[in-house]
Amino acid sequence: MEFRKVDAKEGTKIEYMSPELLFLAQSGQPYRGTLYVNFISKGESFNLVDFKKYITSLRAVTINAENIAYEIFDMIQTNVNVEALGVIVDLTARGGIQQRIGFGASFEPVKKQNIFQVH
Repeated sequence: MEFRKVDAKEGTKIEYMSPELLFLAQSGQPYRGTLYVNFISKGESFNLVDFKKYITSLRAVTINAENIAYEIFDMIQTNVNVEALGVIVDLTARGGIQQRIGFGASFEPVKKQNIFQVH
């Protein structure tokens, strides 16, 4: 899969978050979690529709939980030229154990509330 590139001002700090990460463990059981991606643009970013399709495509992939952050990191790094790329995956607890997997540059993820709600 490829991400279409979009222009972004060089030096722009960009952070993406998706609470919809889902992939399969070696056992076939699903892992669910929140994905955080952080980087500094070198003049480009990626198309969010393509990124969403990639995240959704992981639902059919079997990956060790410990490797999920690297897999996403590698996909982004392969498709766009960025610096200080970091990926963090917060998995929901399984068997009472919570996991946070990170790869690349360290950063503190910020979880933002959805402010666009219909009453």
